[in-house]
Amino acid sequence: MISTSRQWRAAIAAAITVAVVVAIALATTISGARSSQAAPIGAEATPTASTEPIPGVTPSSDASSSQPTTSTSAIKNVVTILADDMDWNTFSQVPRLAALRNIGTSFVNSTVTDSLCCPSRSSILRSQYVHSHKVVSNLYASGGGFEKFFALGEQKDCLGTWLHDAGIHTGFIGKYLNEYPNGAPSPTYIPPGWDDWIVPVDFGHAYRGYGYTLNRNGKLKKYGHKPKDLINDVITADAQRFIRQAPEGFYLQVNTFAPHEPAPVAKRNRNLPGASVPRTPSYNAFGTDEPSWMAGRGAFSVKRLEKFDNMWRNRVKSAESVADTVTGVYAALTASGHIDDTLVIVTSDNGFHAAFHRLPAGKRTAFKEDTVVPLVILGPGVTSGGTVTAMTSTVDMAPTITSVLGTSPSAIAEGRNLVPFLSSQTAPSDWRTATLTESMSESAPGDPDYSTFSPPRFASMRSEQWLYVEYATGERELYDRFTDPDEMHNLITKEDPSVIAQLSAQLSALSACTGSTCRVADSMPVPSSKLLPEAGTAGSSASSTPSASASVSPSP
Repeated sequence: MISTSRQWRAAIAAAITVAVVVAIALATTISGARSSQAAPIGAEATPTASTEPIPGVTPSSDASSSQPTTSTSAIKNVVTILADDMDWNTFSQVPRLAALRNIGTSFVNSTVTDSLCCPSRSSILRSQYVHSHKVVSNLYASGGGFEKFFALGEQKDCLGTWLHDAGIHTGFIGKYLNEYPNGAPSPTYIPPGWDDWIVPVDFGHAYRGYGYTLNRNGKLKKYGHKPKDLINDVITADAQRFIRQAPEGFYLQVNTFAPHEPAPVAKRNRNLPGASVPRTPSYNAFGTDEPSWMAGRGAFSVKRLEKFDNMWRNRVKSAESVADTVTGVYAALTASGHIDDTLVIVTSDNGFHAAFHRLPAGKRTAFKEDTVVPLVILGPGVTSGGTVTAMTSTVDMAPTITSVLGTSPSAIAEGRNLVPFLSSQTAPSDWRTATLTESMSESAPGDPDYSTFSPPRFASMRSEQWLYVEYATGERELYDRFTDPDEMHNLITKEDPSVIAQLSAQLSALSACTGSTCRVADSMPVPSSKLLPEAGTAGSSASSTPSASASVSPSP
């Protein structure tokens, strides 16, 4: 366990030593690649990479957390690395990402506002739930996308402007909002608040990893199909350049495209060990009292499950590019002397499912695979190996980032500041009791996340004990996460009506909240179960004590 700032620096230094050796080897074998540490602005480069978990860092077998000897007051800069469609299962199957949990603090109940790219990313930028920012989908035609965000003028009042107006040097590199720059004055439009802007203008190509065009600070540059053009490598090199050149007091957001389908894989990662869809209790399994939208589905055939495994294997290898980005960011922070004054946040915009609950590949459900996403925070003053089980949300990102950089969001913010958790995993006495996830649109053909099978629109509330869902159709679901961590047994007809009424009242309050009222609605008392033992189903009981496998821990 890394327990002191000196050990932290030593571990990172060891990681960089190994990473640099690997980078040199790569540079000699990939034609045209240049060292990412020497790459000028706009130059393609091969980021540092390794198949080691975190090169030079040995994951601890000690279950206890190591308290930091430094303070979060040492933080002068923040880097956020945002993956695309990366669930806890995939995160845990990439050794270098899983190892981050041993050198940082993990938030294992981090809930997205919508398990869909553009609504979730809008929530990150605005610290608002979907019903407040109103970007309800990926496409303008169905009520979302960048064009909706822009038409509402929301780019003028968000994380970038809050930080820039406070004198923070800002950078945004990688995936922005779907359909950007549609609706903007020009293809080279740069939203206010961002000093460094490197974002693709043709998402369809960017998802494939090659043949895309970047808006590089107001100039368009096309990229081809050579290995060095892989978009995650290009944006990693740009992130390293930003860190080297930025003045002290900076914020950098690096949004990767991995492992979103079609999940391109870097050439160096193609031969890594494979993975398969985790065989959790919900894998290809039937629940009890399922809602009508999924109740009629049969189990998948062996052949179909093999296809899911093949797809999943590719996703995990694609997610190695996220680990490459993390390694590259560490390298640049160490080389620039910022490793001891920079907070690094690693998370995802939403999750993903395949074969769980007999559902085909996709997202957009209220189940934990889609809505509870990886969130690990690392840096000075942060507990090594810490685990936070308190309920946190996508809307907490901006308040946390602005807080550590010495400023604050505007009055529109609906989230809370996570800083108190970085050195102590105990929730403040007035912390929220539940989080809100909404799905306020239905995907349509042309949407990169279109699925022929997804649930009706819904609003859901997640607490440490409950997952409660209300669908637009009038159907409802209730799962006791303590006794049924895989969310298999719907208790809506079995739980005491007073419990359900109280959950419904809080969900209604959250679904209508705005600004500071959300921090009232999210902290209403949550009832315990009143379910009698004889009324239960398999996997449920009258106890409100978490089971050993309860979902306060992430999926394996």
